[in-house]
Amino acid sequence: MMNKRIVTNVFLFFSLFNLFSYDFESLKRMMFQNNPEILTLTEEYNRSELDVKDAYGGFGPSIDLQLSATYMVNPPINEIYVSVDDIINSISWLDPYKPITTGQRIKVYDGMDNTLYGIQFSLMQPLFTWGKLTNALKLYKQISQIKLTQIELKERELETELEIRVVSLIYLNRINQIIEEEKKYIDRLIEVSEIAEKSGMLLHEDVVDARIKGKELEIAQIELQDQISNQILEIQRSTGVEDFGLENLEYEVDEEKIFSILAQDKKMLEENALSGKQLSIKLVTQYKEMSGIAEKIAQGAVYWKPDIALQLSGGYGGFKFPFFESGWQDKDDYSFNISIGIKTTVWDGGKKLRDVKRRASETKSAEIKQADVRSSIKKTFNEIWTQAESCKVKIEYQALKIESAESKIKQKEMVYQTGYGSENDVLTEKIDRCNQMIEREKQALACAQACMTIRTLAQ
Repeated sequence: MMNKRIVTNVFLFFSLFNLFSYDFESLKRMMFQNNPEILTLTEEYNRSELDVKDAYGGFGPSIDLQLSATYMVNPPINEIYVSVDDIINSISWLDPYKPITTGQRIKVYDGMDNTLYGIQFSLMQPLFTWGKLTNALKLYKQISQIKLTQIELKERELETELEIRVVSLIYLNRINQIIEEEKKYIDRLIEVSEIAEKSGMLLHEDVVDARIKGKELEIAQIELQDQISNQILEIQRSTGVEDFGLENLEYEVDEEKIFSILAQDKKMLEENALSGKQLSIKLVTQYKEMSGIAEKIAQGAVYWKPDIALQLSGGYGGFKFPFFESGWQDKDDYSFNISIGIKTTVWDGGKKLRDVKRRASETKSAEIKQADVRSSIKKTFNEIWTQAESCKVKIEYQALKIESAESKIKQKEMVYQTGYGSENDVLTEKIDRCNQMIEREKQALACAQACMTIRTLAQ
């Protein structure tokens, strides 16, 4: 019963541990969700999509409506009366027929109502704009596609950067483990050297040299720990995973798989890196196309190219609410107008002509940038390829040196066991082997970084 409980507790412990472990895919997923650069670009893309919808809206009418309702406590015009006598006296009568004055008054106007309503309506519909609306829509669509390509490019760059950092952590940790092993050998070398100095078998200078090696190794380990810490902090910042560390990283470096790209056809990979599908080249191509569209818009806005639009307008102002109160239209207080408007710039000092030249210059600059990006990618690809091949040869070279060091260690141990050699010689060879192993891991890390960069360029 006790054994079952122990097994259950151990299982639960490792299950909890696995809940907080991270492999590369989970880190990548969290990076895409939390990385501030990706989030910023995503928001820019969302705004660009709104601009596209605005451009579509430009093809339809713009409608304005203004309503007003007023209640007048004291209307400016009250009831109007006219004296009958005044009317009679204003007419030339023959004496026998002149009516007798009575002082009677007649109401001719009931006065203004207390309520006053006003409605103003206008509709503006573009009819012809020399392609400005169509090209504006194309422009905003192109900008939106550029934002989308920027997101894809940033995701690919960050994915490669994340993988390089994860792989770097593995190699740096390996180097740290080798340094720990070498530290034991140097500590023992110092101890043996100090004993030999006391017995007169070794000079003090040799003891100091051993201590210097110890300090050099200590400095190297401090610098290595700083590199490991920086890599962890960068991964935490990029992914938003604050509890990430070496202890919960699940990742195995497959050198054979990473280095296998060097066995592929270099020319084919270079062609892929320089093709239009390569995101960096795709991005500058989209910028060039955007500049071309902007140039067309500028050409459509030059002199004597009028924009034509249809305008409908209507209004009402009266004491009764239209359509709801009877007799609102009796006093003919409403209006409706149909207009065709034409607007063009005749001259503005040549600004529009210079704007066309400006846009043409931007298109030319985009073409130059496109050629420069292709040239830069080609140069970078070949440099990294050479670096990767060089590192691979150095790895093989270091493997031979490690093999040689191990052979020397066995030889020195045999001589030491026969009583003819010293432990210092054995320790020195073991320290040399550790140094060769560290150099091998450094070259492997450099080769892995170069191969992953090549893979990203050729995607």
